[in-house]
Amino acid sequence: MNTRDKEVLNMQLVLIPLLAETWKYSYSELSKLFRKYKVLSYIDTCYENYNSVGNQGIIDDLREYIEMQGGHID
Repeated sequence: MNTRDKEVLNMQLVLIPLLAETWKYSYSELSKLFRKYKVLSYIDTCYENYNSVGNQGIIDDLREYIEMQGGHID
């Protein structure tokens, strides 16, 4: 695993509890949402941009990404 992959994984692991708390989702619900909309892959794609955005910007972008695909965050 190269350095970037490790950093992306770290970002994903940090975002999971943050999103669960912010969106009031259980880890199981969040996992289903992530699989359905390929959120972890999207985080990998956006990793460089996310490094210059605060947590709220990332949360907002992920919500928008999911909703653009027809998903809904309660």
